[in-house]
Amino acid sequence: MHTDLKFVQSVPKLRETTRHTILKVARLVFARRGAENTTMDDVAKASGLGRRTIYTYFKTREDLYHEVVNNEVEYIIRKLDRVAEMNLSPDKKIVRFMKTHMKTVQNLVQRYRVLRTDFLNRNERIESFRLKIDAHEKNCLATILHEGTQSGLFIVEDHENTALLTLTTLKGLERQFIIDDFGQPCNDQLELWHKILLRGIKASA
Repeated sequence: MHTDLKFVQSVPKLRETTRHTILKVARLVFARRGAENTTMDDVAKASGLGRRTIYTYFKTREDLYHEVVNNEVEYIIRKLDRVAEMNLSPDKKIVRFMKTHMKTVQNLVQRYRVLRTDFLNRNERIESFRLKIDAHEKNCLATILHEGTQSGLFIVEDHENTALLTLTTLKGLERQFIIDDFGQPCNDQLELWHKILLRGIKASA
């Protein structure tokens, strides 16, 4: 009876391990081949699992891709949250936040090379993927702006719209950054944008 109980308790953990393996392998396959060129057979072969096992956890390729993307979204949001919660002054925090935004885009297009064209062309799949991240980034930026205003460091009357404009500008820079492969000129442009933004919202000394 005791052995049977241990087996029953281990089943959920085993299922979770298998699911994690499928997602980990699928992420690598999607990154290499792209969503449109990946089949469930490709994932099964790469993972060493049978097609039936893959279909036990994910009914369609779209379901699997959605879960892989959702994991990426959650990872990015956790990174952004860590920046927003850092023990930094609001001006330094907002600069760190914008650098993290660009680093996140850089990591995505370099890890998923097939996403490069999608990012450059503002593909519908990418825009859908980013909706949740954009909303979270806007809220984080608004919170930092509010924090800076409360401390007297910033003079910002409309935190929401200022956050939206900041995020829109960052996204506008992405295309050229991707084309230039995130080289030093890109860092210089981002540094210039930091200075322009802070000059506009900082209270006079």
